[in-house]
Amino acid sequence: MSSDSPLVDVVIAVHNDRRPVERAAASVLATKADLRLTVVAHNVEPHAIVERLGALAKDPRVRVLALADGVRSPANAFNHGLDAATGVYVTIIGSDDTLEAGALDAWVALAEQHRADAVIAPVVRDGGFAVPTPRIRSRRRIQVLDADRDRLFERTAALGLQRRATTSHLRYTADLPRGVDQEYGLRLWTSGRVVFDARTPAYREHADQDDRVTHAFGRLIDDFAFLDGFLRLVSTLPAPLRRASVAKVIRVHVIPAVRNRVDAGSLDAADVDAAAAVLDKLTSAAPAATRLLPRELDADLDAIRRRSMVAAAAANGRGASRAGSIVPRAPWLLLHRHAPLRSLAAGRAVMRQVSAAYRLRSSRQGASSGRSGG
Repeated sequence: MSSDSPLVDVVIAVHNDRRPVERAAASVLATKADLRLTVVAHNVEPHAIVERLGALAKDPRVRVLALADGVRSPANAFNHGLDAATGVYVTIIGSDDTLEAGALDAWVALAEQHRADAVIAPVVRDGGFAVPTPRIRSRRRIQVLDADRDRLFERTAALGLQRRATTSHLRYTADLPRGVDQEYGLRLWTSGRVVFDARTPAYREHADQDDRVTHAFGRLIDDFAFLDGFLRLVSTLPAPLRRASVAKVIRVHVIPAVRNRVDAGSLDAADVDAAAAVLDKLTSAAPAATRLLPRELDADLDAIRRRSMVAAAAANGRGASRAGSIVPRAPWLLLHRHAPLRSLAAGRAVMRQVSAAYRLRSSRQGASSGRSGG
């Protein structure tokens, strides 16, 4: 390997010495591809991370970089790693996540074959549960995808592989506690050649750590510090994609932000006011976006607009009906590609494909291990 120009630069940002970074690093170093692994010790002593890595720290492909900025934001550490990257490709791995065997090799091959600027990774969580994004069109294999028609905006995190020659200008939104990848991901999916193959080895998300930086709970307004930059980007997108992207943020971020605080008993008037202000900004950017939302969210939207804590609590307690979850607020949009029916169906299809491929690889690996042990 040329230490100055590997084929793939892998970045892992670690924010404390309790994270199992050695697990993530071991999964990366099992790759055949010419790579360099950069572990960014973010506001933690580098020697503590070296000790955590153990023998892996002595691998010539591994380097540990220090970043002491006093800011509790994953973006700064990600950007520090990106700034230090020189490879043809770059990827970011969570410090408590792993790569399935052969993942990087498969993603590189896919990028090379299709001259892709980005490869979207299949994501599998603990227990073998696949993440149902991107919600690509049915029967679509590995052709170059369309940000609008293939609903790429449904995947926020840029997990996978990026070609540095065409994406090196992208950076995560600095200093934010949450939402640092909102703008990064949308820019990536809408500005280049993007591919996805559900059959490739997966990015593995693990839930055995309880201190993810982006999962910290606080004031609702802090959840949307990314919003102004995101909306500036959204304003440059074609109308259909602008409307769908805004609808997704309302559905996936705004309403859950209120519901989660209702469940935790922490929702207060300031949070409700913040949610109403965020909703106003989003609907001003794409007035027709709420038409795509499922009817089951009507009560939530009404409570937020009325700035009513009582109504928000009542809305959160209502059970969802099947019709309410798939029929959009504008019923004539039932078969629209961004309305719930087709979008959810596409997500389920991707989830089935990823899960089936993952199970097949796991069974083959188990059979191979059994033969070796016998």
